[in-house]
Amino acid sequence: MSPALEVVLWWERRRIPFNLAVLAAGIVSGLTVLLIGGRLVHPGEDVIEPVAVFAGVAAYAFVANACYCLGWVTELLWSGGDTSRTAPLRKRVFRVGIWFSIGVTLLPAVLVPAMWAIFGFHHGP
Repeated sequence: MSPALEVVLWWERRRIPFNLAVLAAGIVSGLTVLLIGGRLVHPGEDVIEPVAVFAGVAAYAFVANACYCLGWVTELLWSGGDTSRTAPLRKRVFRVGIWFSIGVTLLPAVLVPAMWAIFGFHHGP
C-alpha cells in the first residue's frame, strides 16, 4: 500500500468517531438553544425556524466533513511525499481538530445562556 493511501485510510477510519463526537456536541447545543433560547423570544415564536434547523444541520454536517478532509489533504501536502515526517504529528493534529470542532459546535450552548444572563428570560408580551 502506498504511503499516501495509508494516510488517507488512517484519517478515514477516524471519521465516524469524529462525526459521533460532533453529533453529540450538536445535540447538546440544539437542546440548549431550544430550552433556553425559547425563553428569550415572545411566547408562540420560534427561537429558530424549524426549516432553518434542518437546512443548518445538513449544511453544518457537510462543512464539518469537508473540513475534516483537510486533515489528510494537508498532511499529504506537508509531508512532501515522505509521510514518515508527518506520522508522529498525526494523532495530535486529529485531537486538536476534534476538540476544535466540538468547541465550535458547542458555541451556541455557551452563547445562548450568556444571552439569557444578559437579557433574562422573556416574561410575556
